[in-house]
Parts: sequence; structure tokens; C-alpha cells
Amino acid sequence: MNDFSNIIDGVFLELGFEIVKLDEKKLYRYKENYYKMTYISDFRAYVIEFANNFKDAQNNVFEDGDTYLVDLDVDQFIKELRADLIKYYC
Repeated sequence: MNDFSNIIDGVFLELGFEIVKLDEKKLYRYKENYYKMTYISDFRAYVIEFANNFKDAQNNVFEDGDTYLVDLDVDQFIKELRADLIKYYC
């Protein structure tokens, strides 16, 4: 899953998100919102989770968002992630 981690980082960075560390967890920040990508092995998918402010992120209060299957072709994974980030999270 390390390859997907690098791919995910690249998509977030390309769209202007900043990678930040909070309690040793990697988060992505865009304006005042915080996001994290969590791998769920039972579903073989990543889920994007979001917090609307720093306090919620600090308290680990994240809402579930969209899921992205790792069984997809890598290009399709990137395309879907990028499109959703632009449409819903930027």
C-alpha cells in the first residue's frame, strides 16, 4: 500500500493541499479543513475522512467521505480521487 500512499500524496499536493503531522498522523490540510486517508483492508479500499477545523482534527473527530478501491487501475484510482477532491473538498 506504500505505492498508493505516494500516489495519494501526489494528488493532494497537486491540488494545493498541505501535508501536516498531528500526533504522528499524516493529514492533508486545505484552508481550515483537515483530511486523512485510511486504508480498510476488509474492503480493499481507502476512505477519505474529514474534519472541519483543527480542534476536530486534534480530537480525532472525522466524518467519513468517499471510498477508493485499490483494485482499480491506478490511473482510474487517481482520476476518481482527483475528481472528488475538486468537486467536494476544495
